[in-house]
Amino acid sequence: MIIDIESWAGELAEKLLRSFGGRLRFLGYQGSYGRGEATEESDIDIVAILDRVGPKDLDLYRSLVRAMPEGHKACGFICGQAELRCWPGFDLYGLLLDTKPVLGNLLALLPDMNPLDGREALGVQASNLYHMACHSYLYSPDPNAALRELGKPIFFCLRFFAMQRDGSYYASKAELQEVLEGREKELLALTMDRRLSGFSPEQTERAYQLILSWSGDMLRKEGAAR
Repeated sequence: MIIDIESWAGELAEKLLRSFGGRLRFLGYQGSYGRGEATEESDIDIVAILDRVGPKDLDLYRSLVRAMPEGHKACGFICGQAELRCWPGFDLYGLLLDTKPVLGNLLALLPDMNPLDGREALGVQASNLYHMACHSYLYSPDPNAALRELGKPIFFCLRFFAMQRDGSYYASKAELQEVLEGREKELLALTMDRRLSGFSPEQTERAYQLILSWSGDMLRKEGAAR
């Protein structure tokens, strides 16, 4: 089932506050529910920041989340406040932009953000995509079927690409579709094409060529800018 994410997250926040009190510094959600693209199969991506995190905290957090309706679908990010302030900037960049707040102010818990963090975020995502594409083409029993697994990293790359180009953050595929063109629009189409599993060998090879050439170009541009 598709949940009402605002009500669900609000109920979770109340339960966490009763158990953790002021130790709960922030709660939010992200992923497909945050983008308004959730389906019945979607995970519920929760972001929780405590003053500190230890095994007993994780045990309690797990029990509270699992007791929620559809709690078995919950996943996401949990962190102690001090560790969060030392987290790599490029990773925090995406966390901040993706997360819808329910309780607390995430930005106030983060270190100062550097514009270079956004550029590095694109480089890291592009390197991950390049590696995953090579690995899938080489080692997957069915490279065609493996194309579906590349949809999420392609989408993440394109969001950072568009932000670096325009200075605007496009959270959803629908928003990206309105502003991308050329190779980028063709890449986005791969994340939305329900015919992927029926691609011919030639279409599969062309899709991988597009992914590798584009992510390789992003890496070379990042390298040249250092």
